[in-house]
Amino acid sequence: MPTPFKSRKKVTVPSAARVEAAGEEASRERAYSWFPGHMRKAMRQLEEQLSLADIVLLVMDARIPQSSRQPDLEKMLSLRRKEYIFVLNKADLADESETKLWLQALRSEGCHACTLTATSGRGAGPLESVIARLRQTIQIQRQKKGLLSRDPRIAVAGIPNVGKSSLLNRLAGAVRAKTGARPGITRGNQWVAVSGKWQILDSPGILYPRIEGEENLTSLVAAGCISTNAVPMEKVGGLMLKRLLELNKQREVFAQFPVNLKSEPLELLEQFAQYKNFTLSQGEPDLVRAATLLLKLFAQGQFGRLTLEPCPRKQPPADNNQIAN
Repeated sequence: MPTPFKSRKKVTVPSAARVEAAGEEASRERAYSWFPGHMRKAMRQLEEQLSLADIVLLVMDARIPQSSRQPDLEKMLSLRRKEYIFVLNKADLADESETKLWLQALRSEGCHACTLTATSGRGAGPLESVIARLRQTIQIQRQKKGLLSRDPRIAVAGIPNVGKSSLLNRLAGAVRAKTGARPGITRGNQWVAVSGKWQILDSPGILYPRIEGEENLTSLVAAGCISTNAVPMEKVGGLMLKRLLELNKQREVFAQFPVNLKSEPLELLEQFAQYKNFTLSQGEPDLVRAATLLLKLFAQGQFGRLTLEPCPRKQPPADNNQIAN
């Protein structure tokens, strides 16, 4: 069984006075509450439906593997002793070497994991062998109980806009669920039967209640997992630009932009707005427009295959024989 996902460390939201005193670094640790009422309802409904499922596919975005994990779902499934598989979707948009490292990291936790591009290809792909074993297990269990065999029941779950409905359509071999490049397309649980193969449950995206810090928020906004309507676009845009510069991806789109990694994210975004001649009527740099352009270019794949959240590297063990100066 997969091991339960370790709960995220809660961050105490500092008061306005403390944030101002602590400066930019403290403000980045702010936690954002993001759990609309329909998500709470969807979580309750999904919990009821999961009792009918034989296995759950937890879909993640391969570009933001850490932020697209749903620890509440993982905890629920582990408590119910329900088998689940991590599916790193949109693998064609992510850095291949980073995706391999993330797969190794997930498997080292004792989890089952695979990669997929739900919008291309047909059938279950890398999931085929897993589902085949599941079918055999179900048949044996039902035969022991004197029941007729049935197709496996597969639930597809995850946070918004990671490609759950696209995966359902691929498994179904036809368009059975609405898809789109924005969160909230699927509004309710729906079972889709593929005769002789499997039954599939598509579910609405369910985000975790607290988004811990602006780095986490930036990943979710960039991948389209949450709407840009109620987020600090200037901060998101600045952090997004700094990541692009650190990954040396900016040269693929704006080669002449002067790079200064020592600048703070907001300063970088101001420089980028000036570079693009994005100004407001008062002559100030239009930071929201600059941030919106960066997110649009990322969504269009203009920076190439890119993983915004590289897999953490293990630190090499300290050399005890080395004599400190």
